[in-house]
Amino acid sequence: MRRSIRLVVTWLTLSCFLTTQTAGLAQPHDEGTAAGQTANAATRSQITAPRATEVVPGYTTAPPESAYYGQTNLSGQANARLAACASTPNDPVCQAQVGAMSSANTPRDAVSAFDPAVLAARNIAGNPATTLEDIASYYSGCRVSPVATSSTQTRVCRQYSGNAQQSCARTLTVSLARSTNCTPGDWFAHAGTGSTGLDAQCVPDRPVAQQHFRITGNGIPLAFFDVDMATPLVFPLEVSASPNSASGATGVWVVNNPCLGDVCHLTAMVADEYQTVCTGSAGDSGDLSCTQVRPFLEIYGACPIGTQSGDNILTSSGSGDSYTSSYLDGATCYAPSPSSPYYGYDVTGTLQAWYWTAYLPRPVVGWHFNPAYGSIPQMSLSYVRPTTSVTETDQWDDACHPPSNSTGCAVASAARCVDGPATKIIDGVPVTRDCWRFETTLSCPQNAGSNECGPLIAAGCTPTGTVCQQMNAATGVCEINENTYTCPVPPGSNVAASNCPANVFCLAGSCFNTSYANDGDFARSMSFMEAAREAGVYLDTDNMQVFKGEANSCRDRLFKNCCSSDASGAGMSNQSLYGVGSRLVFDVLMNADNRAFVYQGLSALLTGGGFSGSFTSYGVTVAVNGTALPAGSAVLYSGDSLVIAFDPWSLAIAVVIYVVMSLTSCNESEGKLAMKEGAGLCHTIGSYCSSCLRILGFCVSCVENTTGKCCFNSKLARIINEQGRLQFSKGWGSAQGPDCSGFTIAQLQSLDFSSMDLTEFYASIVPSLPNVNAIQNGNAARATHCYYGQGKCQ
Repeated sequence: MRRSIRLVVTWLTLSCFLTTQTAGLAQPHDEGTAAGQTANAATRSQITAPRATEVVPGYTTAPPESAYYGQTNLSGQANARLAACASTPNDPVCQAQVGAMSSANTPRDAVSAFDPAVLAARNIAGNPATTLEDIASYYSGCRVSPVATSSTQTRVCRQYSGNAQQSCARTLTVSLARSTNCTPGDWFAHAGTGSTGLDAQCVPDRPVAQQHFRITGNGIPLAFFDVDMATPLVFPLEVSASPNSASGATGVWVVNNPCLGDVCHLTAMVADEYQTVCTGSAGDSGDLSCTQVRPFLEIYGACPIGTQSGDNILTSSGSGDSYTSSYLDGATCYAPSPSSPYYGYDVTGTLQAWYWTAYLPRPVVGWHFNPAYGSIPQMSLSYVRPTTSVTETDQWDDACHPPSNSTGCAVASAARCVDGPATKIIDGVPVTRDCWRFETTLSCPQNAGSNECGPLIAAGCTPTGTVCQQMNAATGVCEINENTYTCPVPPGSNVAASNCPANVFCLAGSCFNTSYANDGDFARSMSFMEAAREAGVYLDTDNMQVFKGEANSCRDRLFKNCCSSDASGAGMSNQSLYGVGSRLVFDVLMNADNRAFVYQGLSALLTGGGFSGSFTSYGVTVAVNGTALPAGSAVLYSGDSLVIAFDPWSLAIAVVIYVVMSLTSCNESEGKLAMKEGAGLCHTIGSYCSSCLRILGFCVSCVENTTGKCCFNSKLARIINEQGRLQFSKGWGSAQGPDCSGFTIAQLQSLDFSSMDLTEFYASIVPSLPNVNAIQNGNAARATHCYYGQGKCQ
């Protein structure tokens, strides 16, 4: 399928980018900081908090309990509610109230001044170097002053005894390896006659009903088309046509298209829809006669009993001596009738009748070439349908190994399956297993690895007392002992640091100066990754090109210049229109004759991410993975797991040109082009005089200039074309005939991306950071409007 081809090209593109990126990242911390700030700002815009009324069953902004607010005595009402709950123990409200009461009455241990966390924080505040390692060279500007402290300090720790229930698990991971029986994208099967060829393309796992082919002339592609190989044809079907002024239209016809398993056959022919054949002479005799001849003729089946085919019913017309005889329509079965409309007799003598009526069309059971038409190129192709083989490999992650007795734990119960049997989608493939995860219950002594006092004893601390914090009522054994120790104060803990610089960040002994300016490597790497993504998604699988554009033009007329730029186009990204997707790509601005941009962009956006369902934006309904469409929807496009309903092109135009509707002197395509210019998607090639004032046949004044441009669906695609074409000396065509083609895979591999100036694109991927002070001030102002019990702030 096309997705497999794009995957291959994406990896190929990534390899191209990586070979040209030779400089290492110089400042990892600085670039990581910039990446985090950029991702933070971009991610916040993606987070939408649904309203509670939409997700909480029975939610109300005025609960009955709000009546309790401000009352002086609530204990009586609370006790009454709890007493009433005794008769309805399964009521969710009662369960919540009983649970809240139980939680409120559960004693909590107080956090003492000697708690390990409190002491650690105190030590860090007193002398950061004791805990955060030696950072003296970075904190040389700190002022250190002694603090009078005791030579010892009190520490508290706990010891645990008894057994606790624990568990371990064996988890299954299934990895997939794919292989294809042909190279994706290649035209791997060929049949030909003379200079005309028929090729089948390797698109693995594409449905039998959408096999992809092309017709070539002298090796040059002439037409691309899909054929339904699952529905046998009994008569040639025209699958592709191109204009031909000489006679009718030259078309590609297919027939004999069976697929037996994965072995498929196809016959293709190239012929006009008809040819004009003339006999006689156009001279004085005046007996010239011309008829239109079809290339193929039907073979009809027999008519039902009691009817007769029209080619066996002879009729006559005329008067006196001028009678002409002919047969009725041979493609129709006729039944006897007591009166008109048709008169004639059955020449076979099978039916005795003089009047006939049309009964039904004769079934077509075959075909043959029309001898009067002439020679027709015929190509018969046999091939094995491209498929992908998937090899599954199971890998068990056993957290229960080594044996439990090495940790002091004993197996309390046999392993049980907690996930399965189930089918999971792994890399787009459904994988079924009887069990994905086993869990085993263990009984482990609590003092195994749970004695907090060991480090204190090792540090030379002296025990001063012990208190039982939890007693087992059944055995009378203390399960939790809290011990108190007197410990010496670590050297250097009796100093305090102040006035330290704020532009230093340290982690695991490595410190960084956060005041350094960010370098450009991060932005360039992000640009290469985006280029690789776009190359994989927007691959032209017919011509194997990436980063292609489309030709556009606008007019500068005598009283109105329609070559303008509309900044509203910058807001027409995929993310802006559909609520999801890339904010760097502008598929909806592309013209209706380049629909693949929208198809491929939406397909990659939705099906690749596992999205299931449908959504409607700007009147366009997109259904994914078989989701039903709204009643009355008109299907515009139906592909692998993706259906687009209604008419996105006319609606997209309405969206794009809403700003320029008042400019009646400019047409819709010029309005769209202004939006593309506003988004920075177009490269201007040149202008030419498209209308002039002529006197005596000579142009004396040009009244209209037309400017030709190539526009792309992303700013990055334009930049790569502008700078990549220079490396190959590839031109842009002319203003009247722009060349907006993309790069072949071979050209893409040869591009030197490291020499490209991507500064313009950097600016679009590094947004400005939010105003923290404004956010804090706004929250502070809102806080005065918040009140307890209503669950909201105004």
